[in-house]
Amino acid sequence: METQVLMRVKSILCGLPLMAVALTTAGMATACAPHRTVYDASYNDNHRWDRREEAAYARWEAEQHLRHIAYEQRVIAEQRAYWTWRHAHPDERM
Repeated sequence: METQVLMRVKSILCGLPLMAVALTTAGMATACAPHRTVYDASYNDNHRWDRREEAAYARWEAEQHLRHIAYEQRVIAEQRAYWTWRHAHPDERM
């Protein structure tokens, strides 16, 4: 009986570090998840929508004197205008 209890305690203690690693890895994978991509129909390409793109989008809104709304909520004509502007304003100029 004592041997069974000791074996059970050992298996629990050995499993805890593995559980911690599994939970940590899952959390890191979520935090490092790839950013979404947005398709640009005018230029037939995809753009990674990350912090850099969000900053460019905010700059475009300011230059166009538009109130901030999410890109997805903009009408198609405004989305296309953004990508036209964006292709003319690459990151190195920002």
